[in-house]
Amino acid sequence: MGMGHIAAVLSKDEREVFPALSRILQGSDPRDGESYGVASDRGVIIGETLEAIDAPRSKALLGHILTKTIPLDQPQLLYQYNYTFTFLGRLWYKLNQPNVQVVADGLGRDPEKGLRQLIEDDDGSFASIILSGDSILFGRDPMGTVPLYYGESQEILAVASCKKMLWSIGLEEKRTTPGHIYKATRKGISSVPIRIIAKITSREISMGEAVGELDRILSRAVETRCHGLSGVSLGFSGGIDSSLIAYYINKAGVEVDLICVGMEGSREFSAAEKAAESLDLPLRLESFTMRDVEEAIDEVLWSIEDPTPLKVAVALPLHWTSKLAAESGIRVIFSGNGSDEIFGGYHRYFREYVERGESVRDTMYRDVLASHEINFERDYKISLAGGLELRLPFADLRLVEWGLALPVELKLPRDLESQRKLILRSLAKKLGFPDEISSRRKRAVQYSTGVNAALKKCAKKKGKTLDEYLSDKFAQLKNEMLGGHAA
Repeated sequence: MGMGHIAAVLSKDEREVFPALSRILQGSDPRDGESYGVASDRGVIIGETLEAIDAPRSKALLGHILTKTIPLDQPQLLYQYNYTFTFLGRLWYKLNQPNVQVVADGLGRDPEKGLRQLIEDDDGSFASIILSGDSILFGRDPMGTVPLYYGESQEILAVASCKKMLWSIGLEEKRTTPGHIYKATRKGISSVPIRIIAKITSREISMGEAVGELDRILSRAVETRCHGLSGVSLGFSGGIDSSLIAYYINKAGVEVDLICVGMEGSREFSAAEKAAESLDLPLRLESFTMRDVEEAIDEVLWSIEDPTPLKVAVALPLHWTSKLAAESGIRVIFSGNGSDEIFGGYHRYFREYVERGESVRDTMYRDVLASHEINFERDYKISLAGGLELRLPFADLRLVEWGLALPVELKLPRDLESQRKLILRSLAKKLGFPDEISSRRKRAVQYSTGVNAALKKCAKKKGKTLDEYLSDKFAQLKNEMLGGHAA
């Protein structure tokens, strides 16, 4: 539950694994962890610091670092029926009691069957690892909103919630597939698909009916993610996605801190101001300089663990937003990420729809399945590095499956003059949003904030392309942070 990191280590050659687990947990770069846990299949040790934990002698261990978001968040790990488990994340429709206890009850006496049911039946954002005898079971939610990786060598096998934890013991990471259960033993790793987002046949429904259904589903997705909270932050551009999320947070009775960031002179600011004013919500505008970009690059690279220019350019505004939110004492940040893939936000969807018709449904479906790798993991990590828990209403499983079944004509127009994401714009009009919001053209965050151009200037100063510049910085950073342990 809450924020933090989880990990597991299994020896293949009879050696004790606490030294490796200790390096892994230290390699997570935790921000003020409130408790640390280490567990074998014989029991659990909890301490306020990692150093306070007496090293257990075992060939297989779990580890956990907890940072609380809400009072119900409890120290981990848990031991029951001769196995131990750790759980990171939320079950969105079961927030009236500690989720870790809900998971414990669901796992029961058969943890493999229980983990299967958790992934199959529950809508949540989570990852879980179970140590049972000489095997480790692990998996994450079908949308993949919480990262989880694994790696192995001839001597050791490990699972962790970020790549650098595995790099710290010299392992190359492999990404777990969302909705799968993995089983690791000394003989190797196998996986079984449990719940994969289905490719749903288009249903017949009018725009009016669909807008009414979307209003109810999106409202509930936001409301459940606001449960138990008095205030949250939201990265706000004044576009259709963030404006809808802001509206529903406010409707849920939760104070929302709208934050808009960008380079000095960003065109984002005026649009955000108009949208916030029309929603009657307070807005914070913060501008940044080239020096701010240069100073933030290393931290962003190390947080998202990836030097891809597009990912860095998208992560940088969220990095600034998270910092500003955390400085105000906020622990939860919302994002409208996930909307474009479901409701047709990209120009390439429009182009394909005009040229090849219904085949765009397949493209959008594949993009939804890839969202964990392209978007969610990056945003989860950059938020966590800023001390915040990320919540994504557009990644709500019920909303995703409902949206995938919509006819394409409710999402995409046939002419260039019309806006994409038609149904979201119709919903905005139904809710009384002004044209400045409902008809505003989409601009990708890396361009509207001016960050992409700023990054290119940084690279040009060094006589490099942006890809070369970021890749070189990342390689140097890995070497500095990991030293001889770099994978």
